[in-house]
Amino acid sequence: MARAKKGSIRASASALSKRMEGRVVSGFEELDSGSLAIRFADGAYLTIEQDENGVGVILHDEIESPERKGPRPTRRQLEYLEFIRRYMHRHGVSPAETDIQVHFMVSAPSVNQMVRTLERRGFITRDRDWSGQTVPRSIRVMWES
Repeated sequence: MARAKKGSIRASASALSKRMEGRVVSGFEELDSGSLAIRFADGAYLTIEQDENGVGVILHDEIESPERKGPRPTRRQLEYLEFIRRYMHRHGVSPAETDIQVHFMVSAPSVNQMVRTLERRGFITRDRDWSGQTVPRSIRVMWES
């Protein structure tokens, strides 16, 4: 098994599952070495490697800053992100989509589409229940302005 690089973690299954909690998978890819990489919306990735000793899993937790690499939010997306941050600071919980709808005076489908876009682009994450449905008021802002 290759040595873990700086910013990567080798841990027990329970420690690894704690570090994985709440992360949103953004994609999978097969690396040149033949190992599988599971990429997360926050920039971290998990590699699954096999060698003569068995299978190993490494969490590469060194998250790249969105300013250095990756997509940048549009002006309107930044407005939503800043509103979510301010709301969380003021109320201690993330806003419901209806709170966002009232603030921006837009339709419910518009808010839902924006929140889904922000999540897909990795600017926010939302918790999901056992069936894959999003948990209300579980938005976390990942973008640092």
